[in-house]
Amino acid sequence: MFEVGENADGILAGVLFLIWLSAAILATRLAWRPTPEALRKSARRLLRLLVAALVVLVVKCVAIGLMLAVDWIFADNRVIVQMPLLLLPMLAVAVWTVPGLRALANRDDAPVDVETRSAAANPRFVVPVQVTAVATVVGVYFAYVSRPVPSYLDDIATHAAPILLSVLVLWFWQGRRLRVVTATDFARRGRRASALRATAQAAVVVLVVAAGITYVAQSSRLPDRMTMTSHDNVDYGGGPSIGHGGHGGISVDDLRGPQTGKPNKAFTLTAKNATVRLSSGAEIKALTYNGQSPGPELRVREGDLVEVTLHNEIPDENVTIHWHGLDVPNGEDGVAGATQNAVEPGGSFTYRFLAEQVGTFWYHTHQNPLEAIRRGLFGALIVEPRDGPPPGERDFVVQAHEWRTPDDNIVSFGTSDTLQRQEVAPGTPVRLRLINTDNNPSTDSRPRALTVNGTPVRVAAIDGVDVNGPTPLTNPRFGLATGGRYDVTFTMPAGPVRLTDLANRDGGLVLAPPADASTPKIVDDGDHFDPLSYGSGGSRPFDAGSSYDRSFTQLLDDRLSFYNGGLHLVPIINGHSFPDTPTLMVRMDDLVKVRIVNRSHQNHPMHLHGHHALVLSRNGVRATGSPWWIDSLDVIPGEIYEIGFKADNPGLWMDHCHNLDHAANGMVMHLAYEGVTSPYELGRGTPNQPE
Repeated sequence: MFEVGENADGILAGVLFLIWLSAAILATRLAWRPTPEALRKSARRLLRLLVAALVVLVVKCVAIGLMLAVDWIFADNRVIVQMPLLLLPMLAVAVWTVPGLRALANRDDAPVDVETRSAAANPRFVVPVQVTAVATVVGVYFAYVSRPVPSYLDDIATHAAPILLSVLVLWFWQGRRLRVVTATDFARRGRRASALRATAQAAVVVLVVAAGITYVAQSSRLPDRMTMTSHDNVDYGGGPSIGHGGHGGISVDDLRGPQTGKPNKAFTLTAKNATVRLSSGAEIKALTYNGQSPGPELRVREGDLVEVTLHNEIPDENVTIHWHGLDVPNGEDGVAGATQNAVEPGGSFTYRFLAEQVGTFWYHTHQNPLEAIRRGLFGALIVEPRDGPPPGERDFVVQAHEWRTPDDNIVSFGTSDTLQRQEVAPGTPVRLRLINTDNNPSTDSRPRALTVNGTPVRVAAIDGVDVNGPTPLTNPRFGLATGGRYDVTFTMPAGPVRLTDLANRDGGLVLAPPADASTPKIVDDGDHFDPLSYGSGGSRPFDAGSSYDRSFTQLLDDRLSFYNGGLHLVPIINGHSFPDTPTLMVRMDDLVKVRIVNRSHQNHPMHLHGHHALVLSRNGVRATGSPWWIDSLDVIPGEIYEIGFKADNPGLWMDHCHNLDHAANGMVMHLAYEGVTSPYELGRGTPNQPE
C-alpha cells in the first residue's frame, strides 16, 4: 500500500500543479475578457478547474491515507507540512474567489462595465488562486526534492516562506493590474503591455532558474579532501554525548589483527586487468584478482590465522579488499579513506585476521566499488568448521553477478551465463552457498530472486550464521539482498535439481544423478522465503522488549537533486547525503537498537560493517523463527525493521546501502566508537574513493 500511495501522491502533486497553474492563468486574465460571453465562458472554465482540483485533492488524501495505513511515519511529513500549506490557500479560494466567480459565470449579457472588470481583477478575488498555484509548486518540490524529516518546524518555515512571500508580491502586482483595468483604453494597451511584460518576465525567470541550477550543481560537488569524521551531524541515540575521536584517541591503525605469528593460511591476491570469458563465449574486459573473476576461492578453517597479501598491477585503478560479513578488526576492514589508503598501482597491503566465524562470506574491493566490483574485483571467502565440513557433503559456491558489456547486461553465476550441469550421486548431502555479488537485476527494483526446483530444500545459514530448526521448502523463491548470502542444503534425490536466477531463465545450475540428462521445469510461483518466521529454537541475547543503551532511526528516502555536480534521484538517510549523513556514536559494550524505515521509491540492502545484527521485528511484527542474524538487510519501500546489536568491535565502521549506485550517490553513514580516530582522507585530491 505504501508504494501505491507514494507513487500516486507524487503524480497527483504534478497534476494539482498543472490544474492550479491553468486556474491561475485564467483568473489573472479574467478581467480582460472582451465580451460578456467570453467572460462567462472563462468563469465557468475556471469553476470546472476548481472542481477538478477538489477531486484530485480528495484522491491525494486517499493516497496519503494508504501510507498512513502502513505507519504514521510514512505520511507524517505530508500531514504536518504539505497539506496545511495546500489547504490554507485553497480555503481562501473557497471564501473569496468562488462566490464572485459564480456570479461572473451566471451574469447576463449586459456590457462588461468597469465595475465588473474591477471585481474580476480585485486582488482578493485573484490572488488566492495565484497563491494556491504557488503552493502546488511547493508541493511538487516537497514530493520530489525536499522530502522533509522530523522534526518539521524548520521545514514548515522553509516551505511556507515562498508562499507567504508570493502573497505580498502577487497582491502588489495584482493591485497594479487593477489600476490598468480602470483605464479607458485598457483592452488595446493592456494586451500590448501584458505581452511585453510576459516576455520580460519569462526571460528573467529563465535567467534566474539557469543561474540557480548552475549554482546548486556546483555547490553540490564534494570537497577534494575530507575525512569520515569531518562533520558535526552526530547522533547519540538518546544516550550520553561522547567524544568523536580527537586528541589522544585510538587510531584505526591500532585496531589490527595479530601482526605476529605464522599464519595457518596465507594467500596472495594480485589485482590485474584480464579478459574473462563467459560460458556463452562473451568476453569481458575485467578487473581481476590473480587474473580471474570471480577471484580465487579462499577457504579456511575456524580459528585459522589468515594472511592475505594484496598487490596492485592495475595501471589506472586503486584497490583494497573488504571482507564482507566477516567481523574482522577495524584496521583490516579494507575501506579506502576510513581504515587504510587504497593500494595504488605497484603497491601492496597485507591483511591479517583470525577466522572466528564459520560460514559463507565474500571479499571485494572497497575502492570505487560500483565500477570495480561490477568489472570483477570480488571472490568467495568460506570459513569451514574447525573439524572440517560434514563427511561426504558436496559444496557448491554460487556467486550471482551481472556483467556489463557495451551491448547488454549479462546475468550469470560467476562466469556461467548458460545452463551448467554437475553430476551428484543420489543420497549425497549438498550445500549451495548463494552469494549476491551485484546490485539488483537491472529490470527489477526488488531483491535478486533465485529459486530451487526438483527437491525440497532447507536454509541452513543466513549471512554466515546457522539457522536453528530449518524446515523443508518446496519451490522457494529467495529474495537475496545485495551482499547477502543463503546456505541452502538438501539430500540429492533420484532426479535432477535446478537452481535458477529468475533474471536469466536460460542459465542456472543443474545437479543431476549420473546419466540423467533431464532438466527440471522452472517453478517461480512458490512461496517467498521469509526469514522472520523461519526455523525455530535458538537463544536471543536480547529482543524487541530489551532495554537498549542507544536507539537510532535510519529514515531512508530519495529526492531529485544534485549530488557531486550531477542530477540524480539521490538516496538520503535522515534527510541528508554523505558527508552530511549522521554518524551513530556508541561506546564499547553498548546495546544498540536501530529502526530502519524505507519511505523511498527503491529497496535498500543496508550493510553494517564489523557487526552482525539481530532482526527484532518487521512492520511491528516480532521475529518468531530462528534468531535471524544479518549483516546485509534488504529493506523494500514501505518496510520498517528494528535490529539490535552489541557494540563489541571498536572502530570507525561504514554503514551503507549495498546497491552500490546508491552508495556512490551518498547513501553512506558511519558507526563510530568513542575515541576512535582515522588518519585517512577521501576525495578527488586523495587516492581514496570508498564508494
